[in-house]
Amino acid sequence: MIRNRKRSIFASLLTAIFLTIASQALALSIGTMNIEYFDVSGKKAYSPSDCANLAKTITFSGADILALQEIKGNAAMRYFVTKFLPKWKYAGNDTGGRQDLYFLWNSENLKLLDGPFAYGANASFRFEGKSYKLNDRPNLVATFLDKEKNRQFTLVNVHLKSQSTRGKKDQNQAKRYNEAKRNAQIDGINKLVSTLKGPVFILGDYNTDTPTGCSFPLLALGKGRYSYDNSKSNLDYIGFANVKRAPSWVLCEVESAIAARSTKRTQHPDHDMVVLSIDGEKPSQTVVGLEGIPAPRLIAPQKGAITAATIVSKADTHPTTVYITKTGEKYHGVGCSYLGKDKIPISLSEAKAKGYTPCSKCHPTD
Repeated sequence: MIRNRKRSIFASLLTAIFLTIASQALALSIGTMNIEYFDVSGKKAYSPSDCANLAKTITFSGADILALQEIKGNAAMRYFVTKFLPKWKYAGNDTGGRQDLYFLWNSENLKLLDGPFAYGANASFRFEGKSYKLNDRPNLVATFLDKEKNRQFTLVNVHLKSQSTRGKKDQNQAKRYNEAKRNAQIDGINKLVSTLKGPVFILGDYNTDTPTGCSFPLLALGKGRYSYDNSKSNLDYIGFANVKRAPSWVLCEVESAIAARSTKRTQHPDHDMVVLSIDGEKPSQTVVGLEGIPAPRLIAPQKGAITAATIVSKADTHPTTVYITKTGEKYHGVGCSYLGKDKIPISLSEAKAKGYTPCSKCHPTD
């Protein structure tokens, strides 16, 4: 009887140890990826092989949930998830366009609690006396539950205005418009985030190497790392609010380009996946299944990945705005007599980074 009791205690102890190890092995990872016009029909459709490659990359990344940009609606996601990621779920804002925002999550690990909701779909902003649509791609918000550790968190999926002026006759006006729209979009996101409770992650395509004005810190890939390889740019960020960054956080970059869709000059999809592990786990080097498809490639260092990342701090969350001109080398205050109609707004930190010096007449930062 005593022997049986010892066996029972030993078995219970082994069970407890196993459960503890299993609990420690699981981790919550969130990521973002601009898939670049993801559709499964039409001339530029993702083939079944392309979809299989994409599914393998997602599995390899270790992400439990992804914020996706540039999706061609529910039909494309339904086909992709049903055929290639059957244990996953999706939800998003199907507008009928090619650049919709979606969430994609592993249903074994996460549960959707609320949303997703599109925010700012009808918002507008003023530019040089006229009103314009603010969000061509409204922010997408949803709250999820981490089943294993019973943690709730909210994700805000964003895709901000491009800063390109390609094809515009008046380049200066286009730059001013882009800057005004971006600032208004950031203000809208700041207001949205201020209303959300609990841990919040604001992730997606910020469409700039130097995002400013955010009321929350941003995690970005470190020097020499590019989430947008075609132009060696960092456009994809993960921001956070109502939660303190922990030493266990690990930021990784996963190469997302599909060889069959890419050329020597351009990659497709053009954005790499950026994944943040809250609990310190890194993508596995082993992916089961999908024979004949090369293994995805992990770009970020396996160890100390967070030290290879940059934190865009809150020191520049409300940056001082100064003004430059098309041909000048100085930055000015808003009322400086040296400014003409072509004045271009820019943050003080960006002006300094680009080599502009303060105007000796208006002393803009005194």
